Amino acid sequence: MPDLIPNVGAGTLFETVLLADDRAMRVGAIQSLDYNRAIVITHDRWKADAGGIPQFSFLLATAREVGTGGGDDDEVLLLRVEGTGPLALERDLLGVREEALREALSRNEDPSPSSILDINLDPFTRNRVSFTGLDCRILGTFYEEKRDGRHVLQFGHDVDNFYATSAYRVFKPFADGLRAIASYVKPDAESPEMVRIGAVRYSSTRRRATAAKQEDVTVEVNINDFIGSKTGMFGMTRMGKSNTMKTVCARIFAVSERRRASEGSPIGQLIFDPQGEYANPNTQDGTELAAIGTSHVVIYKFGAIGGQPNVRPLGFNFFDPAQIDAAKGVISAALADAASDYVRAFVHADFTGKPVEGETTSDAQQRRKRAERGRLILYGALAKADFKIPNTHTAPDGTEWPWRAWLSMRKPLADEMERQLGANHVKRANGGYVGVARESLLRVIDWLLERDQAGDLTGDAAAGLASIIGGDAWRSAQPIYTQESQGKSVSGYTKLKPLRLFHTPSSKTDYRSEIYSELVEGRIVIVDLHLGPDSVIQRLSEDLAEHLMERQTDVFTSGREAPHIQVILEEAHNLFSSDRYKDDLDVWVRMAKQASKLNLGMLYATQEVTGVDHQVLANTKNWVVAHLNNAREVRALGDYYDFRSFGDAIISHEDRGFVRLKTMSSPYIIPVHIDRYGRDLVNEARKAAGELPLPPAGA
Repeated sequence: MPDLIPNVGAGTLFETVLLADDRAMRVGAIQSLDYNRAIVITHDRWKADAGGIPQFSFLLATAREVGTGGGDDDEVLLLRVEGTGPLALERDLLGVREEALREALSRNEDPSPSSILDINLDPFTRNRVSFTGLDCRILGTFYEEKRDGRHVLQFGHDVDNFYATSAYRVFKPFADGLRAIASYVKPDAESPEMVRIGAVRYSSTRRRATAAKQEDVTVEVNINDFIGSKTGMFGMTRMGKSNTMKTVCARIFAVSERRRASEGSPIGQLIFDPQGEYANPNTQDGTELAAIGTSHVVIYKFGAIGGQPNVRPLGFNFFDPAQIDAAKGVISAALADAASDYVRAFVHADFTGKPVEGETTSDAQQRRKRAERGRLILYGALAKADFKIPNTHTAPDGTEWPWRAWLSMRKPLADEMERQLGANHVKRANGGYVGVARESLLRVIDWLLERDQAGDLTGDAAAGLASIIGGDAWRSAQPIYTQESQGKSVSGYTKLKPLRLFHTPSSKTDYRSEIYSELVEGRIVIVDLHLGPDSVIQRLSEDLAEHLMERQTDVFTSGREAPHIQVILEEAHNLFSSDRYKDDLDVWVRMAKQASKLNLGMLYATQEVTGVDHQVLANTKNWVVAHLNNAREVRALGDYYDFRSFGDAIISHEDRGFVRLKTMSSPYIIPVHIDRYGRDLVNEARKAAGELPLPPAGA
């Protein structure tokens, strides 16, 4: 009899990669089939021999004959088990079972349930009632394709033809066969770099998988999927989101070091750490990111005093003119809840004195002088709020001088001040400048304010005083110093006292610029935010993000390629909510919208899918979904890819590290148990950086 389908079954890749005896086991056949779903008929014995077939297992179905020539059926369908399915003779099988029980009840002298329900069926009947059906989703089709002179395994997301169901055999992949499916990346993926992230895990119960030695089938991902793209990590607290982030960070660091070794550009990683779990070792992981090496991981934290080589103060010198803009930003945030005119004036005042494009030289000089005078009284307010005034100031050439507040002051006013207060309060310099000593700061400011109130200066001295106290910067800072505005008492400098955590007298540069430089060099920078007032921490995070965006935008608009930087964010529902996403001026919103073109990758974690605006979710390329505890969040998740199929399992499976993973390069969702971040992964990262491994635990 001639073949109805000529040349059936080519494709040696199927045999070697998917269907070899040591990679897949026959478990059944197709009972019914359409373009989206299939019912697989299997038997209890076949399931037991295969180590069980849990829900969400991958299965393979093919009509090809192994070892024969090529033909039209040269393809393999990828199925995912989603439930049980009805068989055509299932009602008859149930009738056989029922009839056997009825007969046993009629003939047995003991009518108890244990005697009747536990009867031994004859082998023929037992086999007939042991067939079951599996309801499967068809995820797509594997087929061979010739590219650049070699055969590759290609995947299509649909079915372009199907045959009579009797032609199909169904296999359960295991070992390297399952690994090939779980780690599959399309051949057109650009320069994939595969790294292990965990092992295939179908179910919470793992007894049969362990007994069949199928519990540790490697899942690899293309780590380049995470670089420069948005990755969302969803799940309840303590379900492994942070562990996954650490694993991804360590893998990206290794890629960065390999790029550096081949004279490529490294990748910086900035982690906003609200709980201190990335900067410090914890019982969950047994180690920390910083263990990669002090030369590669830098930690910024409040109160750091320089005792560790890679731990630096998270703050700046409020008394340094070069850092005054950052100081003003934090002060403005602290005053923001006081809806007063003086606060609004302070927010808009200029304390830097930088030239403005298009203004004359004379105007630029006046701007600088007004800013210097404003800084004097602002320094005084900080001193009243118990900020420590530095002992020295470092000049641009690296020379250190005793700290002084320098400002332009007319000679008659300086003369009168020395006559009334005595010498040594100010140091005179060329160009009409005076430097107010740190010990005399409050006394000099008080004298200027008293002279203004008394109105007892005349001539050039009075004109000099007017030029100092008449500038916008001075007037905006004066209520903070005096705690009086328009004849009313205001909180003033007392509002500044919580900001002392930000003040680092020894700081020589704005920490934001330091952090950006570290990122450009390819280091991991952890900003430890678990200390300090919430409002201050929020402002600091936003300032740092703003600085990062500005620097990346400057590079991008100059025609150069911006450096690759990854930003890791916790509690993303507070940053990307729908209400907040309407504000195009919000720094987090701008980062979410512009990150890709600025080479900013973003890894964000949240417990609330519904708390993240749909535009952010729609542009998220990689999804890591752990346990969520309510149907509302899971319904929102179901709008993306085919996570809806996993909805009940996501709610019911509370296993730490058990996630459903969808990456850019993977064409379908993989159920994975993420590897625990620990010493082995740290040593892999250290090796990539040319560092020696950590000594064994306890050594």
